[in-house]
Amino acid sequence: MKRLILSLTLLWLGCASLFAQNWYQVGFKIGTSFPISRNYSLEGDRLTGLLDGEFNVFFRAGKIIYGEVGIGYAFYKGDFTNDNVGFSNVRVETRHLQLPVKAVANLKLGKSVTFLPFVGIIYQPVLKVTDNGIGYDKKSINTNQTLLTGGIDLKFGPIILGANYRCSLKPFFRYKEGAKFQYINICAGFQF
Repeated sequence: MKRLILSLTLLWLGCASLFAQNWYQVGFKIGTSFPISRNYSLEGDRLTGLLDGEFNVFFRAGKIIYGEVGIGYAFYKGDFTNDNVGFSNVRVETRHLQLPVKAVANLKLGKSVTFLPFVGIIYQPVLKVTDNGIGYDKKSINTNQTLLTGGIDLKFGPIILGANYRCSLKPFFRYKEGAKFQYINICAGFQF
């Protein structure tokens, strides 16, 4: 019965969205990140370089305050060093699924400019960790990260430019004491 009610509700919302102007928004974003914290453990593991990218699609529904859900893919190629253990600039790549859930305010600044501040969470499970020879794998890192995020998007017609802060709720390593990683993400996108 619950599935039937949920299915009928979703069907009704989908049909209503076809006739309601500005009731929903659909689009995509691509982005990259810059780390704020580089020390990943109290045992000397630190990030010395980062190359990353992400691609996300989103769906927003609402009028002034939107609920947003999405799905995406992210990769992080980091160079790690640990002087205590004796490795330097070892490349570790992780690939992630991203499932963001956000609350987004829709504030018109002009005819074609919109200010979109938002807050939310991003559930980010690891899909793959490359072989690296230093023991960074799915057993040693936290494979199901949840990130808090807050930021702003500016929409110029269909073009979106944005920046946001992201902070993990868990440390990078599963069995080591350390900092929760933080970074600034910048993105560009398109809204249909």
